[in-house]
Amino acid sequence: MLTSRPSAALRAGFLGLSLLLSGTALAQEAVTIRFVQTNDIDRMSPEKGRGGFAKLATVVKEEKAKGNAFFVHAGDTISPSLLSGFDKGAHVIDILNRMGVDAMTPGNHEFDLGDAVFRARMADAKFDVLTSNIVDGDGAPANTKPEKIVDVQGVKVAFFGLTTEETPIASSPGTIKFSSTIDTARAKAKDLRAKGADIVVAVAHTPLEVDMIIARSAGVDLIIGGHDEHLLAFYDGKVALTESESQANYVVVTELSVTKATKDGKTTVSWSPNFRIVDTASVKPDPDIEAVVKGYEDKLSKELDVEIGVTETPLDSRRATVRGGEAAMGNLVADALRAAVGADVAVTNGGGLRADKEYPAGTKLTRRHFQAEMPFGNTTVLMEITGAKLKAGLENGVSQVRELGGRFPQVSGLTFEVDMKEPPGSRVKSLKVNGQDLDPAKTYKLATNDFMARGGDGYGAFAGNKNLIDPSASQLMASQVIDYVTKAGKVAPKVEGRIVMR
Repeated sequence: MLTSRPSAALRAGFLGLSLLLSGTALAQEAVTIRFVQTNDIDRMSPEKGRGGFAKLATVVKEEKAKGNAFFVHAGDTISPSLLSGFDKGAHVIDILNRMGVDAMTPGNHEFDLGDAVFRARMADAKFDVLTSNIVDGDGAPANTKPEKIVDVQGVKVAFFGLTTEETPIASSPGTIKFSSTIDTARAKAKDLRAKGADIVVAVAHTPLEVDMIIARSAGVDLIIGGHDEHLLAFYDGKVALTESESQANYVVVTELSVTKATKDGKTTVSWSPNFRIVDTASVKPDPDIEAVVKGYEDKLSKELDVEIGVTETPLDSRRATVRGGEAAMGNLVADALRAAVGADVAVTNGGGLRADKEYPAGTKLTRRHFQAEMPFGNTTVLMEITGAKLKAGLENGVSQVRELGGRFPQVSGLTFEVDMKEPPGSRVKSLKVNGQDLDPAKTYKLATNDFMARGGDGYGAFAGNKNLIDPSASQLMASQVIDYVTKAGKVAPKVEGRIVMR
């Protein structure tokens, strides 16, 4: 009589046969899959101890060492950066190539320098860029993919990418087109499920309200988002949504514990999330990436770290300041543009001032300061415009004050009031040009940036007007402001009632 216990293999076979006869197959052990997220990062180095690519690289390496980890970039990176005005964002792609990006979707800022630059940077990328709703010519842009499916221990993880369809308004994509993000999300999720995807991930550089519509209606599992620069981890029992603030100040790590089981020939997938937020203030920079960053920083220091003047008054380019009202920094820039081209008035968008910084009175100003404030490489356009169109442009500029829209106007040669009790389109009151009431029929000489002159940020009223300077001969805004400060030696801009908020 056989008295020894059956082998482990034999016991497993008996169990499998028993489950098969009962109509149920063995459930797969839970698989943990990690998504390490960054978005909206263009600053190479830490600021106040947080952020930058070297600290991000450390987090990525540590998470990948645990296994089953994807490094996902949700867009906005080649611009606006300090160096992008010089190398068109090539330094960022070089750094990312060294960091093992698994999937990235372009943000609107990937198009700031034009469609030709976007194509060039995509050709440089050695990682998968997902452009599911972007059309360049007859299909997806060259050197990009509409989707990506990866098998992780039997779990099929599918990625697709979404870039906000507002990009033609917010940036300069040229001939490149953008399909509906919501419609694309619904179609891609259905298609990827049909291809066997167990987990569907949307890498979405879209506004939060769009993210939520996708979460409620598209059939995805995880949305790795960018664009709003929130620090966010959301889960409603069915869909997870994350965003990682900006500049890698914080890194969101989303862990999914995924289980597959088969019963009566039908496979079911269940998962649960765990979120971790890494504060990079406590992270040591990766030495290899830190060395690369230092090389790029050193390369420009000789050119940029040149003192050109001093401000006798405080300057403030923080996001809420330049997008929410008149700002001394905005007045300085607008005055410089107006003087450079001999305009009657100047209007520039607060969202084009990017350093997000305070400068105390007495600060010695350098070229670097203004290159950081105006990194897009925009040029100054001089045009003829009627008073009616000028007012329409200003109405657009104050239409998103509560949302801190980047279109908020910083002005020179103008004064007006903004009645926030009125609806958008009817808020500009008491508008004067150089002390005189605006004449709707009169033609004025307006200095603005080339982005707004093409209708960017909703300034359709500025598009199609007569240019007084050939665009090919227009000069960089940053250079004109640098020249203005250099010539003055000392500047003392202040908030003086050009724009009064009511």
